[in-house]
Amino acid sequence: MAYTDPGFRPFECTSAEGLTIRGSLHHLPGTPLVLFFHGFTGHRMGPGYLFVKLSRALADAGFSSLRFDFTGSGESEGAFSNMNTATMMQDVSSVISAVRETVGEQPLVFCGHSFGGMIAARCAGIYDVPGLILIAPVGNPTGLIRRRKALLDAGPNPSGYYENGPHEMSISFLDSLKGFDPVTECMAHFRGSLLLFQGDRDPSIAIDESRRYVDAAREASLPVGYHLIEGSDHNFSRVSDVATVITTVTTWIKELFGV
Repeated sequence: MAYTDPGFRPFECTSAEGLTIRGSLHHLPGTPLVLFFHGFTGHRMGPGYLFVKLSRALADAGFSSLRFDFTGSGESEGAFSNMNTATMMQDVSSVISAVRETVGEQPLVFCGHSFGGMIAARCAGIYDVPGLILIAPVGNPTGLIRRRKALLDAGPNPSGYYENGPHEMSISFLDSLKGFDPVTECMAHFRGSLLLFQGDRDPSIAIDESRRYVDAAREASLPVGYHLIEGSDHNFSRVSDVATVITTVTTWIKELFGV
């Protein structure tokens, strides 16, 4: 029998710059809604379709979710080279306003992977969400700049952009990473529960980098669930990794909302 997505429908809204943001909504009336934040060069499917699998599991468990592509990524309008932390946070504002107009004032939980985890953390206190799920999140923007040093050393292409694989990246993206600490920003206002996953074989995000969120949350006496998955990489590529994330997240959300 083919799988059917409960409450699934396409989602669209308009960004602050007038661009179309496209997404996938699983709407179950009267339930909390999980908002997914994809990573740098990613899209709303998530790595290895992780977000799709997780959103379907959440729907089966009785929860709504929304996956969307930031402008310049996936199927949303805009150029990737124009994307930076400011445009991403503006997109979050546009998406939240639109989804509230569409489905009402459902409680929100943020779930972000990698760079999207950092954006989710920065936004969590702003929107007073009761739950924050971080999957191998960037915790040190200056470290991300250092990891892109080879791109800078190679210099811009004839169009004036720095090439990151198949993507053209503007220097403004790296400039937008300066002058803030996402952990400090998150914990300045966030008062919800934190759930964090990290692989111990992650070549992109070090254990100490993502753990900064956990340590800061515990220092603030916030409820924390921390899962360091042995042998897992940055994208949680194994079947067992996916199963662990899905089972843990669905159980955690049920407990968070007393279901």
